[in-house]
Parts: sequence; C-alpha cells; structure tokens
Amino acid sequence: MMEKVAITRHSFSLYELNSAVKSALSDAFPDTCWVTAEIADAKCNQRGHCYLELVEKDGDTTIAQIKATIWAYEYRKLSHKFQGATGETLKPGMKIMLLAVVTFHEVYGFSLNVKDIDPTYTMGDMARKKKEVIERLIKEGLMDLNKDLPLPLVPQRIAVISSPTAAGYGDFFNQLDCNSYGYSFIHVLFPALMQGQEAEKSIISALDKIKRHRHLFDAVVIIRGGGSVIDLNCFDGYPLTSHMARFPLPIITGIGHEKDDSVADMVAHTRMKTPTAVAEFLISGVRSFEESVVDCQNRMIIYTERLLKDARYRLNAVLQGLTLIPVRLASIDSSLLVLKRDLLGGAKQFMLNEDSRLKGMEQAVRLLDPVNLLRRGYSITRHKGRILKDASLVKNGDVLDTRLYEGSITSIAGNKKEVKGREQKQTDGLLPGFDRA
Repeated sequence: MMEKVAITRHSFSLYELNSAVKSALSDAFPDTCWVTAEIADAKCNQRGHCYLELVEKDGDTTIAQIKATIWAYEYRKLSHKFQGATGETLKPGMKIMLLAVVTFHEVYGFSLNVKDIDPTYTMGDMARKKKEVIERLIKEGLMDLNKDLPLPLVPQRIAVISSPTAAGYGDFFNQLDCNSYGYSFIHVLFPALMQGQEAEKSIISALDKIKRHRHLFDAVVIIRGGGSVIDLNCFDGYPLTSHMARFPLPIITGIGHEKDDSVADMVAHTRMKTPTAVAEFLISGVRSFEESVVDCQNRMIIYTERLLKDARYRLNAVLQGLTLIPVRLASIDSSLLVLKRDLLGGAKQFMLNEDSRLKGMEQAVRLLDPVNLLRRGYSITRHKGRILKDASLVKNGDVLDTRLYEGSITSIAGNKKEVKGREQKQTDGLLPGFDRA
C-alpha cells in the first residue's frame, strides 16, 4: 500500500494578514496623495474630529466607497480654510479634492487620513455643472421661454415661494404692505426649503401647487435672504430651472446673491437682487398703471376744454358779424328791424344755451369718471377679466374680482339667490384651498 503524504499549508492569522496588508499599503503609498470623491455623509463628534463617508458614483450607482478622518487639530484649520473660500461647510452631496494618507488599521480597516482640502475643485465642479445646465436649456429653447410671457397690467395677486422664517420674506411683505402709495396687494406664501439637498424638490412642489391655482395669481415670486455660492447651488439644477422656464405665469426672483446670477435667475422673467427690490418692482408696476389712468383722464379733460373753446369762438364770430350790420339798414322797413332784433336776441340765447350745454357735458364727463363712481359707493366686478353685468353668467366656484374705491376684493361665487324666494345661501372666500393643496 502507498503511504499518504502529509501536505503542509502555510496560513496567516487574521492579525498577521492585516499587518501584511498594512505593510503593503505603506510600501505602495509611502506619501500623501490627492483623491477626488463625493461626500456621502459627514459627522463631527464632541472631541472635534470629523468623519467622512466618501463615494464615487457612475450615474446613480456607487462604484467605490471609503471612510476618511480629519482629526480635530487639522479639521479646525481645514474647515476655516474651506468655509472662507466657499462660504459653506463640508456636507453630503459635495464633490471635494483632498490630500490624504492611505492608512490601514488591523482593527478598523482601510481609511484615509485627510491632511488638506482644495476648495477650488469644489467650486470648479459646481461651475462645470452650471455651464452644462445652461447649454442644455439653450439647446432646448427654454432659456427665454418665461421671459416671453407678458407682465400683468396691475400685478397685485402674488404667489410667493420662500421659507416662512427667512429674513428676506419678512423684508418682502413689509415693503409691499407698507408702500407709500397705499396700494393693496394679495400675497400668498407657498412654503419651501431654500437651501440643502431637498430644496430643489421642495421648490418644484410649490410651483406645482401654484400651477393648479394659476388663475388666482398675476405672478410668482421666489425669494430668500442671500447665502453662499454652495448654499445657492440648488438654484442651478436642470429640474428646477426647466420647470421655471415652462411655468405659465411670469416668475420674479429675489434670491439675494449679487456676485453671480444663478441659472434660476437666468430663466426667470425678471431677476432682482433682493426680496426688497422685488417688492419695489411690483409697486412700480401698479404705480405705472395708475399714472397711465391719470394721464388718460387729463387728456380727456384737455380735449373737452378744447371743444368748448372752439364752440365759444364760433358763437362769438356769429354775434360779431350780426352787430356789424351797416347803419344804412336803419331806413329799412320796421319789420326788418324787428327781424334784426330777433336775430340778435336769438343768437345770444343760442350762445348761452350752447355754453350751458357744453358745461353740462363737461360736468357729466367728470362725474362719469370711474374713480368718481367708485367714490360714490359703486363697485366694479370682473369675471374672467370682463366686467360682469349678468349674474346668470357666474357659476358656483368662479373667481370674482371686485374693485372698490379703496382696494379690491377677490371672492369665490357661492350659491346664487333663487328666483322663487328660496332662502339665499352664499359662501364667500378669498383664495381658498391652499391648505389642502
């Protein structure tokens, strides 16, 4: 029989294996190296150490992942440097370039020990993405789509997208409501996140809610109180900016970033620097309408006065011609003298009558001025942009705009009064349904 030969296998303990890997990595990466990656997670503990989860993605698929550590002493210096350059702290979603030592611990495994961060890489990546979005919008013909919409004649019903706690929102409605002309504005807030990873989706959701009630508004305002370049990165994405470009109402932005326009600013109908500037823009729109109405009224008065003046001139010419009849006619038959006297008297009376009639016309024109009618307690109700004269044209739920002498009222038509004396039921409301939207 053949004897069995024992086979001796060399084996590592787990510690020996990890030690060998550590030694091999130390030989392969003896110095620091630059690494580019995206931050998937960032946390700081009470001791001041920062722990990062870094990933690399191919589309939505993660193809590489590693942990990185910035020790407290380094983190204090690097975070100050990064924030000074970008105006933002390290956060998930950022792409960064960092200088790191490749380390392998027998217990904690493979990781990077960060020594430096290049903020220009993060800024450059943002600029590249922004350029790609702009080029795509231009290629698809969306860049000027919202700009082609006409601004409302009187911009008084405003849908506002903002954070309710943003200082810019408070500045906006204070400026709007306390305007020196006493104009009345209706502004409805559609709350949204204005920074961070979820901001873009939040703003798009607010736009969709407004779109369902677009017949109640004249324009949309998107405002916030400024921020860093990275903080405003949510306003450079294609989903939001393409949504804005296709929106059926004019969009006015007051994001508050003066150094550079966001892509949202570029596709908006009108871009203002600050929320306060947006409010002033809307006030100036109403002021322009009022000035055009006053100008029309003045021109009507001037034209009427000119007609009266011409009529008086013609009457005076007739009277003067009658008074210059030659003296030799005195010898004509007495009946002719009576006729002359009657003609003169009739001409004078005619002139007085015409003058009185023209003055009455002038007074009537002034009394029929819509402003005077409103001052006397009348109101003007519009339905779908047209003056309403027949209640039967209104359906339950239709939006009615009523203009008073001071201010206006937007209401929703409820049940109309029945002809045969049934009990009247009526429900009024201003811009209902937003809490359900």
